[in-house]
Amino acid sequence: MQEDMEKLKKEIIGLIDESTLPVIKEAFYSNPNVEAIMEKLYEQWENNNHIGIPLDYATYEELLLLHKVAREVVNSPYEELSRNRMRRAMGLPEKGGEKKGFWKRLFKKG
Repeated sequence: MQEDMEKLKKEIIGLIDESTLPVIKEAFYSNPNVEAIMEKLYEQWENNNHIGIPLDYATYEELLLLHKVAREVVNSPYEELSRNRMRRAMGLPEKGGEKKGFWKRLFKKG
């Protein structure tokens, strides 16, 4: 299991922290689940005198979730990531059916 955890940490770092695209980092670190986990990890890291890296304090389940979000972010079209960032900034849900709803209203019969 320790080997799996090390592999997950390396992949998360490679996908997110080593990315040269700010939109990737922003999309990952602004995810509410990632924010909650990272806040806890940074607190544990600070309480342990900054030994290692914050990911060293993650549970296997937390690493799996972070890895899942990292892969989703990296595999998302950049336009979608930018659109989601703007929606969050305006206080709107990230993935809305606004286009579908608009077209349904536009072509609604009666």
